[in-house]
Formats: sequence, structure tokens, C-alpha cells
Amino acid sequence: MTDQPSGLLRTLGERLKNSFDFLQKIGKSLMLPVSVLPVAGILLGIGGALLSGVERGVLRIESPLLLLLFQTMKNSGEPIFAGLPLIFAIGVALGVANNDGVSALAAVIGYVVMLGTMGVVASYLGLEPKPVMGIPSIDTGVFGGIIVGLVAASLFNRYFKIKLPSYLGFFAGKRFVPIVTAFAAIAIGAVLSLVWPPVQGLINAFSDFASKGAPGVAVFVYGVVERLMLPFGLHHVWNVPFFFQVGSFTTPGGAVVHGELTRFFAGDPTAGNLGGGFLFKMFGLPAAAIAMWHCAKPENRARVGSIMVSAALTSFLTGITEPIEFSFLFVAPILYGFHALLAGLAFPLLYLLGAKLGYTFSHGFIDYALFYAMDTRPWLVLVLGPVYAAIYYGIFRILILKLDLKTPGREREEMSKADARAEVALGMARELVLAFGGRSNIKNLDACITRLRVGLNDVRRVNQDKLKALGAAGVVVVGKGMQAIFGTRSEGLKTDMEEFLKTAGPEAELTEAAQPAVAYEVKGISPKLRDPEAAQKAKDFLQALGGAKNVRKVESCAETRLRLVVGDETAINEDALRAAGAQGLMRLPDRVLHLLVGLNADQYAAEMRGQMA
Repeated sequence: MTDQPSGLLRTLGERLKNSFDFLQKIGKSLMLPVSVLPVAGILLGIGGALLSGVERGVLRIESPLLLLLFQTMKNSGEPIFAGLPLIFAIGVALGVANNDGVSALAAVIGYVVMLGTMGVVASYLGLEPKPVMGIPSIDTGVFGGIIVGLVAASLFNRYFKIKLPSYLGFFAGKRFVPIVTAFAAIAIGAVLSLVWPPVQGLINAFSDFASKGAPGVAVFVYGVVERLMLPFGLHHVWNVPFFFQVGSFTTPGGAVVHGELTRFFAGDPTAGNLGGGFLFKMFGLPAAAIAMWHCAKPENRARVGSIMVSAALTSFLTGITEPIEFSFLFVAPILYGFHALLAGLAFPLLYLLGAKLGYTFSHGFIDYALFYAMDTRPWLVLVLGPVYAAIYYGIFRILILKLDLKTPGREREEMSKADARAEVALGMARELVLAFGGRSNIKNLDACITRLRVGLNDVRRVNQDKLKALGAAGVVVVGKGMQAIFGTRSEGLKTDMEEFLKTAGPEAELTEAAQPAVAYEVKGISPKLRDPEAAQKAKDFLQALGGAKNVRKVESCAETRLRLVVGDETAINEDALRAAGAQGLMRLPDRVLHLLVGLNADQYAAEMRGQMA
């Protein structure tokens, strides 16, 4: 009984660790879509702010070419932000699935299927769908895209080597992934159709409630909740009552206008209470970006610096903060909590000091400069801004270092089970490349349902015995090419070989230094008598060792031994090893084993690698 609490704590700790690792993986995958936002933000921010200034009469620009340029900039940036959910779906899928393009295709298919499903279910439930990318649906913001991207990547990692019956062989491997993702997206769309409307209704109700409180409290609540709603893509809904409903003002012409922004530009001296955003968008978040850059590992600082500096510049100039916020939102939620609180405090701070500032696009330097003459006490931003920058920098730096938060450039370099399996697969791929004569001998790679088809420069350089030892049921020479019959594994083996060849160096060539450890033919020595039962013995060895997933690495050594690295030594069944034909087992440090199997150790090692791939 006394062990139960400690066991429960261990289980809880493991689950928390797995959750943080999962969030870290998501955070890393978000860096790709986040990296495209700065240029979109600059285009939309500059173009939109200048055009708004012209439309409101603040700027006088009569040149048709300049107006065309500003309109082009605005219209170039808008589609990127309108398509953020799809961009995040693609980026997350690529990040989690190791940049395989099929996962991106699956994410696109999954996203549009999800949109279509939500539109149908929404109509059935009596809701009014709104166009999202031209498809009647429910807008779930970037979270919908992230969910689809994660599902597409998860299905890719699970099924990209799937084997199907021979009559469905064309759809095996990667071709299966977009198909299964489409069906999964139908389920996602149905669930979100039920879950999302109540969530959005609560946000609308709270928005209306908060906007009617005391101005100081209301702007604080506005600031905090607006930041918390941004990841869901619902901050625009939250903004509506504040921008266009709060307060009223009668213009000299007798027209009654409502809303903070509308009243400000109509000349209401009491409007302009939402200027606090200038403090954290022009100063606070850029300082946070610099802190994350400085806290990155030395070997990653150049890469992280280029992203963070451009994101900081975007935030300062245009007030677009997503490139910075999405870089730490998922990997360090505690930072986002402090950020939301500081953002909320910025609004009552300027309000209580009597500052009244307007803006048309966002709280960036462009808006600040455009409407400086219309503002009340705008110089307070320049006085308080550096103070806010110092607070943000200090809080972010202290929390990142003290709590060891995995912000960009600080990720752990651990080998997961998936990475270990990938290493085994690449080991098999290397042996196959060498068996076909090395990289320089391979002209092209292809696969059909059961055969690995390889175009070659010189067929004589191929080691057919080695191919058979690696699991080929047969080898056929066709002109200047060769077909190795690996069954339905062929598509997966081709993919592994392509991945290996993309990154391999000299080890992909049959040079003296890169010769495989297993020697199938040695000049002057008679070839060994191969074991016809090698495939079954390899299977039995793996089963006795705790299964293929428990074996991290296998190779032959000392002519008669298998050298193995295992994950869990307690899973090994020594009696089963002896029954399978092993003559002895030696345990070494670091979960290394030597298994005495006789003169065909090289053949057994090759067979085991083939079955582990």
C-alpha cells in the first residue's frame, strides 16, 4: 500500500513529461509557419495603415502609382493572414512528419474536408455557416489548422509504410495517408461542430459583459482576454464591442457614433482608451524576442536570431505579434500567461495617466506616427515603452533560465523511440545502397507493389547474395536495372533509401573506408555455407529479445557474435534465445549484449535488421 502514492506520482510525472514533450514538438513544428508571418505582416501593416490614413484624410497622397503600390502590399499580405489556419496545418504536418511532402498534402485534404463537414453539420444543427476560404463552415481559427496538421502527421508517421493486400497494393505506403486523413477529418469536423459554437457563444457573452464595466477595469479585462483569445483566432470577435459599440458620441453634424475607434476618429476627446497595445507591441514583445534569442543554445543562436529579429521588427513596425507569440505559446505556456497579464496592465496604465491614442490597423510604429498629431499625451509611450521592454526582457530571461523552458533554440536533443526506429531503418537503407554498388552506381529508384526497382550504371557491382541476406526473396536483372523482390515492404524500403541518400556522405559509397561490416565474399577464401533457416532464426531471436521494438541496434562482430543494444534488459528471455539456436549470452554495460550464434552471425544480423525496418 505504501508504494501506491509513489507509483501514482511516478505515473503522473511521466504523463506530465510526455505532455511537455508533445507540446515541445508542436512548438518546434510551428516555427515553419511562424517564419513566413513577418513579411506578410510588413506588407499588410504598411499597406493597410497608409491606405487607412488616406481614406480618413490624415494623409494626402494623390499619386495613382503610390496608391496602387499600397493597395498591392495590403492585398498581398491579407491572403496570408486569411489562410493562417491552412498554413499552420501544412507547417505542423511537415514539422511533425520530418518534412515529408505527403503529410502536407494530407493536411490540405484534411483541412478542406474538415471545413466542408463543419458546414454540413452546422446547417443540420440550425447554425449559419460562414465562408472560410470560400467554403461554408465554422471558423475555428489557427487551432483548427493545428489539430488537422497534428492528425495528418500522426497518421503519416503511423501508416506511411503500411502493407495492404496485394489487390490494394497500389494504395499501400504513403498513398494511404491522404485517404485515411480525409476520413479522420470528417470525425474532427463533426466533433468541432458540436464543441466550437458553445465556446464562441461564451466568448461573445463575456465580451459584452466586460465592455460595460468601469473603463479602467474594462480595458484591463479587454487586454488580458484579447491576448488569451488570439491563439483561438477569436480575438476579432472579442474586439467588436470595444471597437464599435462601447460609448457614444454626437458629432458636430449631429451623427451619433459608437465604439472606441469610431469615436476617436470622429473627434471624441474621451475616446482612445485602447492605446496600451503600443507599450507591449512596440517594446515589450520585441524585448521578449531578444530575450529568447539570448537564451538559445550557442549553436542555435544564429538561426533563432534571424527569426526573432525579423519578428521583433514586424511587431515594432506594424503591431503584428503572432510571429513572436506562437514561438513560445505552446512550448512555454507560463510565459504566455505572464505576457497576457502584462498586456492587460498596459491598457489601464495609459488610461490612468490620461493618454488617448488611436490606431486603424494595430499598435505599431506606423499607426503611432500617422496619428501622433491627433493623440493626447502620445509621448508617454516613448517614456514608458523602454520600461516595459526591460520588464519583459527580465521576466522572460529569468523564467526561461530558471525553469529551463524549451523556447526556440533550447530544445532537448533526445532520441525518441521513433528516432531509434528511424535509425534502424536508415541502417537497413545503407546496407541496401551498398548492396546495389553504392550511390554512384544507382541511377534511379522506384518501387511497385512487391519489387524494389533500381536503375544501375553497372549491374556487375551489385552483391546479389547480400540482397538476399537482407530479405529479398529473389533478384532479377532487367537490362541495366535490377529488381529485388521484397514483397509489400518495397515501397517503404525505397523511401528509406531515398532519405538515406539525401543526407549520406562518403558512407554511401563502396570505398574501402565505407565497406559494410559484413563481408559476403573475400578473395582467396571459400564462401560460407549460408543458413537456409536464417529468416526464422532472426525472427525467433528478436522475439526472445523482447520484440523488434526493444532492439535498438544489431551488428555482427568477432565472426561468431551478434552485438546488440537493447532498450529493456528485463524483457530478454534467455531460455527462448537458447531454444532459437543461440549458444551463449554475455551482458555488457549500457544495455549492450553479445550473443554467440556461430559463423553465420553476419547473415543473422542482416536478417534481423531487415525485420526491424
